[in-house]
Amino acid sequence: MGSNPSLKKRLRHRATTYFQRSNSSYILVILSILVLTPLYSTVGSAAISTWEEDGWLTNFVGEERLNRGDEFGCYGFPTLSWQANPGDVATACRNYLINRTSASRWAENPISLYTPDGMNYASHEVLSDLGFSVHGDNTGLENTAWHNSDDEPEWAEDWYNLGRRGGSLEAVVADLDSLKEEAANGGLVNMYWIGRAGDATVRHDRDVEDWLVNSDAWFTTWGEAWSYWASQRCYEFAHNDSIESADHGISFSFLRPHNCQAQDLRVWDLPLTWKIDLNGSAVTSIVRGNDNLSHLEIDEHTLQEGWRQEGNFLFLTVMPNQGVEIQTDSSPDGYDILASMDTFNNASFAVSIAGHATEDLFKWSGRFSESELRFTWLLTPRAVDDGLSWLPVVGVVVFVGSIVATYGLIKKDKLKQQTQSSEPISPLDDSSEE
Repeated sequence: MGSNPSLKKRLRHRATTYFQRSNSSYILVILSILVLTPLYSTVGSAAISTWEEDGWLTNFVGEERLNRGDEFGCYGFPTLSWQANPGDVATACRNYLINRTSASRWAENPISLYTPDGMNYASHEVLSDLGFSVHGDNTGLENTAWHNSDDEPEWAEDWYNLGRRGGSLEAVVADLDSLKEEAANGGLVNMYWIGRAGDATVRHDRDVEDWLVNSDAWFTTWGEAWSYWASQRCYEFAHNDSIESADHGISFSFLRPHNCQAQDLRVWDLPLTWKIDLNGSAVTSIVRGNDNLSHLEIDEHTLQEGWRQEGNFLFLTVMPNQGVEIQTDSSPDGYDILASMDTFNNASFAVSIAGHATEDLFKWSGRFSESELRFTWLLTPRAVDDGLSWLPVVGVVVFVGSIVATYGLIKKDKLKQQTQSSEPISPLDDSSEE
């Protein structure tokens, strides 16, 4: 039987058509995956990627809090995950803060950071390298600082796990008896505060506030307490037993030389309190340049320069690298500079209050506008719903729908090919075309 060129031509045409349709279908699947997958990822993240800044940081509210002695630290960033990359979270939050305000009245650089429980030591070292010295609270590390009155930090790494003592400032939740017990034991008492619960304003316990205000506590912050502690561990002082401005007295200087500063650039320059035994002499005034340092009362709460005398002992609080003259009513023969005190003005304890997740400074701090309490505000931008939360669902539907449609097309082509293959091709049809 001779060959039929027309029949061969028709068979080649059918095979080519099927091959083209099949390849087109597979190409469509691949293109759907390549195109829709990144689209879905982009759309899905878009719903959670927006945030807005807290405008109160750059106006009178932020300035007022700084002037009162509050501190601004970091809490987190809405678009980033602590679990995925802690360094990215800390960097983003740090940039957000320093572009809008200073960290404290002592320095611009932030050094206080919220960190969740469960991060390893290496992650905390990354955060430290970014400039954050204090991590809290209750981070779960073995190294600890001020989890109880005996837990005085010995190393800088201890501050990677700052404890929580004294309970919450929140009404109903606050425990005044527990706070009193912790305060009596001394050290740094670190309390907790959050100003909002959803759309509701959280009330604070006024009895707790009143008791603190009437105590001799040093109202401090995370970064201030850290810098005070760090300054105590590297210093020099100079003094002599004669002055030029009065008949009796001594000169005194607390120094932080270059080698101390080079050890840790994160330490803020702030005053330390020194205990000096004047051996029976009474202070008449303390002079720096043309100015007299302020006389402090025993219940002065906020860190500042000044002096207070109890019997033979002078408690002198001065800035580093600035000499003063201590004028006395008699010659202070045999005077002795005893030590730097662990608390400002020899307070019986220190207290810090951490404002967690502060996204609206006005609402978080408004009820404390006239209060003597001091806060470490751990800031975070406010996450914003951009109205596109439905787009990830649409992306999934489109993606799945395209796969189903393409699969159906492939299946249809296969059935059609099977039908065509089973149909005989009549030679008469071919001969009629000749």
